[in-house]
Amino acid sequence: MALRELLRAADVRGARRLHNVADARRAARRRLPSVVYDYVDGAADDELALWRNEAAFGSVTFRPKMGSGCVSASIASRVLGADVAVPVILAPCGLVRLLHRDGAAGVARAAASRGTVSVLSTVAGSSIEEVTSQTGARVWFQLYASGGIREAEMLCRRASECGVEVLVVTVDIPALGNRERDVRHGVTPPLRVDSHNAVALGVQVFTKPRWAAELAATGLRLARPSARSSGPGDSALQGRASPFSWDDIARLRAVWAGALVVKGVLSGEDGARAVDAGADAIVVSNHGGRQLDNAPATLHALPDVGAEVGGKVDVLVDGGIRRGAHVVAALALGARAVMIGRPYLYGLAAAGEPGVERVVDILASELRRCMVLLGCPSIEDLGPQWLEGLDAPVPGARRAWPSAPHGSTA
Repeated sequence: MALRELLRAADVRGARRLHNVADARRAARRRLPSVVYDYVDGAADDELALWRNEAAFGSVTFRPKMGSGCVSASIASRVLGADVAVPVILAPCGLVRLLHRDGAAGVARAAASRGTVSVLSTVAGSSIEEVTSQTGARVWFQLYASGGIREAEMLCRRASECGVEVLVVTVDIPALGNRERDVRHGVTPPLRVDSHNAVALGVQVFTKPRWAAELAATGLRLARPSARSSGPGDSALQGRASPFSWDDIARLRAVWAGALVVKGVLSGEDGARAVDAGADAIVVSNHGGRQLDNAPATLHALPDVGAEVGGKVDVLVDGGIRRGAHVVAALALGARAVMIGRPYLYGLAAAGEPGVERVVDILASELRRCMVLLGCPSIEDLGPQWLEGLDAPVPGARRAWPSAPHGSTA
């Protein structure tokens, strides 16, 4: 108990040292072995889609209104009929259990403590039963099912039995993206140590003793998943394609009693297909740039999707959000809320559950400040009239946020 309390106190101190998402990213890089950090930080091929996501937000120009008398701003919202204190939802991410001993349960508790919700990935490394029983928090469940529709239906039943009310189905992973940072480490899904990479990865782990000790304490190893895993998707080390057709979405709609979210839409046409298949909400997403490189920036795709389906279902967006001002821009272009992935993962790696709380607090504070500076009293008042323009990123320009050059960790 004393050791856990000491580690928790260290995480709280570490979280206090984070003043923006970039701080969390730097702290995560110091703490994690390169193979794990690059898994989180990297993207597909030349990482152009990742760059476009970030640069799109950097291209936004606001149109503030002076003399409004606005000295505070309401940032509460409703998503799928449920209240959230801040319109920032923690997106589903794989291998969460590798980042910190708090893992997915810590993420769920952090989200709940800040009045929002986290989405547990099938491949987070912790089962839906573990997370819901340990936290009692409201959790959405994101579905991967490389075993096909029957496996998907079985996972839906498990999620429903755990009290999950929102199912998120990702449609943009018919094949795994070419994530070259992982390849350079000698790692291909499922993440494992073998004769080709054991020495290199062993050296990385040796140089991060605290991370290695915490990993060992959770019972998780960098190895091939055991045949004794407690069920499909429970292992953090499974990384396989999960191809869903629109017919599959309709079939899942028929068996899932709760709200159904389709994630991975980049056009109004596919947004309409998702609604026709029974979606209650859509996430405009290019998988954080980890799937199809040269995909459009999600902020640029958002207006097209919103124009097609925004009056019918809630529209969310993820990808490239690093500041509260980015949340404002997304909401002004029609998003009901945003999802973040890398920002809270950096916070988790840097300082566990307190680090995730700190990242959400930072974004909420920045969001409120931006709203007041705009002269906008509530996020319900946001719309395109608050934007001067949305320019396309200039090819070859410096990244809008201090991220790594393509294919490296610099």
